[in-house]
Amino acid sequence: MTSLRFIIIFGSLFSCGYQYEESLQLVHVFFRHGSRTPEERHLFPNDVYQLKDFLPMGYGQLTNLGKQNGYQLGKVLHNQYKTFLGDIYTPDVVEATSTDFDRTKMTVLLVLAGLFPPSVSQMWDEDLSWIPIPYYFDKYEGDKRLRRPNYYCPRYVEELNKVYETPENKKLEKDYKEIFAYIEEHVGKPIRNVDDVLGIFQTLYAEQHMNLTLPEWTEAVYPEPMGFLAGLQCHYENYNDILKRLFGGRMLEEVIEHMEAKMANTLRPSGRKIYLYSGHEYNVINIMAALNVYVSHVPKYSAAVMVELHRLQENGKHVVKVSWIFNIINIYMNCKHFFFTLDTIC
Repeated sequence: MTSLRFIIIFGSLFSCGYQYEESLQLVHVFFRHGSRTPEERHLFPNDVYQLKDFLPMGYGQLTNLGKQNGYQLGKVLHNQYKTFLGDIYTPDVVEATSTDFDRTKMTVLLVLAGLFPPSVSQMWDEDLSWIPIPYYFDKYEGDKRLRRPNYYCPRYVEELNKVYETPENKKLEKDYKEIFAYIEEHVGKPIRNVDDVLGIFQTLYAEQHMNLTLPEWTEAVYPEPMGFLAGLQCHYENYNDILKRLFGGRMLEEVIEHMEAKMANTLRPSGRKIYLYSGHEYNVINIMAALNVYVSHVPKYSAAVMVELHRLQENGKHVVKVSWIFNIINIYMNCKHFFFTLDTIC
């Protein structure tokens, strides 16, 4: 296993000090879908909003704002990588993958539209500045790359249940017992742990992004402390090295394999420059957690992590730069960076 030196950079793509534009070799981008309607599995009996309020989209579907989120993310990536990717789209340049959800499939199409605006020679309709670009996905039942391991990995479920039994979590559940009871009283369903809170948080977050007025009771708990508790569930899902290996380790291994092939000039197709992965909040979280740079939170809609392979011109060494778009609407303009060496892969 080749050792790669990582430069971890949080925040803006544009003012981080470590740019290395001319040394860029390969890019991987993991992102969450855009704004959506609430998922049916996260509904609660006392919600003032029902299916009629989410029509014509229905449950768990991308909203118009979500479409704008995805397209904006594509344009941000285009501005960052246009010199590297070139002016003309070719099939070898990009491989785009999505989970088997309507909202993630639509998001990847929108990101591709923003990332690869057609050149003059590729315009096929004067009224439509867009070119079709293929993407790939595994059917939900067989997806063991981007889907949560809860559904196919008993070892992961076993290890996660151990986390719920730790003194740390038991103390937290005791400390927040009154908050759990308050939320339970108002939503009309049992709230026993941070996973239950995460589901309610996701619904309120979706409704808020639809410009729906949240009920008065939420003011005492949303966005905080519900955001903190929801973030803890995301943290628990990557709590230790075993969970990190079983969750994000598989995708990090794929990234490393691509990088090593690029370094050895064996990557196929040889013209591949960027890999896109359209998923959910946990896909953004688990790649960061696998790199040991995740801080407890729930990523916003269209949040993204970019993992870049560079070859430094001054010494020929390869380094990896990791940057993070926290909010596609208001991109952070400051960065933190540090170095570490990755010797093994999950």
